[in-house]
Amino acid sequence: MTGPGGVSLTLGATFIAKNAPFQLGQKGSNGIDLTMPYSATLAQKFGMIVEQGAAIGGTPISQFAVASTTPLQLPPTLGQCSRFIAGYSASKGPMKIMAVFCSLPLDPGGDYKNIMLYAEAPSTTAAQVAPVAQSVFQSYRIPTDWLQRKLAPVNGPAPGAATGGTNSAATTAMNNARAAAIMQSTTIGVIGANNSANCFDLGVLRQTPTYELPRSCGGTKPD
Repeated sequence: MTGPGGVSLTLGATFIAKNAPFQLGQKGSNGIDLTMPYSATLAQKFGMIVEQGAAIGGTPISQFAVASTTPLQLPPTLGQCSRFIAGYSASKGPMKIMAVFCSLPLDPGGDYKNIMLYAEAPSTTAAQVAPVAQSVFQSYRIPTDWLQRKLAPVNGPAPGAATGGTNSAATTAMNNARAAAIMQSTTIGVIGANNSANCFDLGVLRQTPTYELPRSCGGTKPD
């Protein structure tokens, strides 16, 4: 979304990164948006994505700096999330940024998702725009099923090796046991996905205070 005076907001943007050295301006392929070391700090990842977006868009920036960071207490399944206040210089003048940024866990294929709610405005009007941007962030909602897809890893776990052999009683029993294990694993995965989606909605989108978050989401309130 864009507004008058150079104000813009981006809600729920997802950036897929390959765990590799960062290369400014290099476009990814096969669904990868950029290369970025997973070991980088959350603030560094945030800066890389902002600078990459500007470079790809043909509007390079300089002097990017994070002014403040407020970590969000969320389950490890959501990786790391923080609120950021930052700024940079560009041809249009100095800009201020307010963002909520999450970097999700690394998946088996060496890729990981990064999700951002982002607002920027000229430094001269940022203080007036900030309350409006905050309200828009808090009103943003994603349907649970789509949120689960957004939070899912880019690459799922490696599939188990196929089994061969005759259709003996032992083979049948083994296949039944594997099927039961898969069912149990799937059920646990669905429960985990539901909890992750709920925690992301409460902690990141609604920006619920820690004392109001359930314990399963890193808060102190009973589930």
